[in-house]
Amino acid sequence: MEKAVRQAVTFIRSRYHDPITLSDVAAEVFVSPYHFSRIFSRSVGLTPGRYLTAVRLFAAKRMLLTTDLTVSDIVCSVGYNSVGTFTSRFTRAVGMSPTQYRTPDVARMVVAASDDFARLPGLGDMVEARRHRQIPPEGNGTLSGSLNVPLSAGRADALVAVFGDAAPQGAPLAFEAFPAHGRTEFEVTGVPRGSHHVIAVAMSYGSGMEEERVLTAGTRRHVTVEPGLDAYVSLRMGPAGETAPPIAVTLAHTPGAPASVADADVPRPREHSLQSTVV
Repeated sequence: MEKAVRQAVTFIRSRYHDPITLSDVAAEVFVSPYHFSRIFSRSVGLTPGRYLTAVRLFAAKRMLLTTDLTVSDIVCSVGYNSVGTFTSRFTRAVGMSPTQYRTPDVARMVVAASDDFARLPGLGDMVEARRHRQIPPEGNGTLSGSLNVPLSAGRADALVAVFGDAAPQGAPLAFEAFPAHGRTEFEVTGVPRGSHHVIAVAMSYGSGMEEERVLTAGTRRHVTVEPGLDAYVSLRMGPAGETAPPIAVTLAHTPGAPASVADADVPRPREHSLQSTVV
């Protein structure tokens, strides 16, 4: 079934701009829609519909960052049929509008990781963003752990970020940036209490925008952070996974926009249809 999931991911990534449904994807891999949804969710950690949403929003963010296309043109290119619907959903998910997302201060602080597009701000910029992050009143938890970077990668700039979702779109709830080499211990402070996902992104020092050099890691299960409760994770870095959802978030905070928007605010697709995400 792993082969079926990989085929489905390839199909979604090549057809995300079309109004595809769950039945379309299931038929592509010769599995019933109900059974396919179960094996896909178990393997990837997201429902097919939420995976499609992640791919579409990633494509939109990439176009906002790397092209001069208008928002209207981008909407048509990523499978949405209404500028208003796209703008509303993008803003709820990301915490800022598409227009704000492509401003220089926001774009400079984008962290992106996929098999064909990657970005990581400079370590100094990430540390500065961490210093000026607005910590919510409930952000008194601490997450510690170890980051294991392959020795072949040499020294790397690393980011460990805490999110409320496995496929985050908005700013992290808390993060820490640091130089890493081999096994490196870290501590993220100011983490709100609750159950979170932890995602790490690293690039070999001096690699710049070389996508093949990006390393990622993440927790498949929620990590619970509570005052007085030690939370520890061990993250083993490696190339972006073939079926992992693409990541693109910004560490910048735009005045007037929420510091972070819970991914739960994003309309959840109905299980029986992927098309419901593009109404």
